[in-house]
Amino acid sequence: MVDRETLIDRIYEAAVVPELWPGVLHDVSELAGCFGGILFTTAARQITHWTSSDGARSLFEGFLANREAQEDNIRLKHGIAAKHHGFFGNHQLYGRAEMERSAIYTTFFFPQGLGYAAGSILPMPNGDIAVFDLERRFSDGPVSAEEIARLDAIRPHLARAAALSTRLNLEKARAVVEALGQAGMPAAVLGAGDRVLAANQALQALSRQIVFLAHGKLGLSDPASNQLLTTTLAALGRRDSTSSIPLPSADEAAAGVLHVLPLPGNARDVFNGAKALLIVTQLDRPTSPTAELLTGLFDLTPSEAKVARCLSEGHSTDEVAAALGLSRETVRFYLKGVFAKTGVSRQVDLVALLSGTALPNAG
Repeated sequence: MVDRETLIDRIYEAAVVPELWPGVLHDVSELAGCFGGILFTTAARQITHWTSSDGARSLFEGFLANREAQEDNIRLKHGIAAKHHGFFGNHQLYGRAEMERSAIYTTFFFPQGLGYAAGSILPMPNGDIAVFDLERRFSDGPVSAEEIARLDAIRPHLARAAALSTRLNLEKARAVVEALGQAGMPAAVLGAGDRVLAANQALQALSRQIVFLAHGKLGLSDPASNQLLTTTLAALGRRDSTSSIPLPSADEAAAGVLHVLPLPGNARDVFNGAKALLIVTQLDRPTSPTAELLTGLFDLTPSEAKVARCLSEGHSTDEVAAALGLSRETVRFYLKGVFAKTGVSRQVDLVALLSGTALPNAG
């Protein structure tokens, strides 16, 4: 039998050392006669982060790959609806008849000889929900009242550790953006559902270009740039995703570039809700940026950066081709890439963006 006091100590250690959760989940599952434990966070019924004991890892990976089972997850649906402040057996939420009608059982659990489990739902300080799921083989029957009582005895410690871990990660996010703010860089950290976890005052001051929306989200005033941001966040982590987005000048606010940096984190860092770091570089100088700076600002290739630099200095396409020893078609090819990455569609708009002046109206 697992030593309760030692387990409680390890639960609190896992709050600050996420790599310890798999071992903790294994021992917690043993208290209820289960073979493995899973801990995941969810927002709007979407699983955002997760970790598990070694014995349950392949099971949960299979569940995440089974779209039908996820869409018919009656365990999560009934568990949230129950609003029970303790552990419960899934058999207490619904009967065998509903299990036999549900895809999560007929296509996933039953074929693997599974079906019974113990679980608990915990609200988190950042608005997410943490779920402890302890899996049991179907042949072992439902979790007993005695086993539930053992779990309930340590649930307050699990809840405190989960809340502590969430708060620590929120503080880390705030510390990062405040440090960037002290360096004169507007910044924010986005979490699950693209919600703003933290934003410094420098970014909040860009109210003409960056707007804070309902449900804790962030948007851009310029429609084209806002569409780029939406596309970028949806494709975050892919190699072909745009990660630098132009911010046209507005009133007295200089033009700038919004950099979107993915924060994939560690899969075991279950309470780390950080998804992306946003940093703004303001283009408030009257001269055009160097090719090296352009490469970093807009993720341009070296060739694209050279073409952009020449064009921003007022040279024609033919003049750029002659200066760089390229054909006109090659310059146009690079220019197409520059337009796609900077969010503009005309040379005059590119010159305006890179000089920090207001973009002319399209049309």
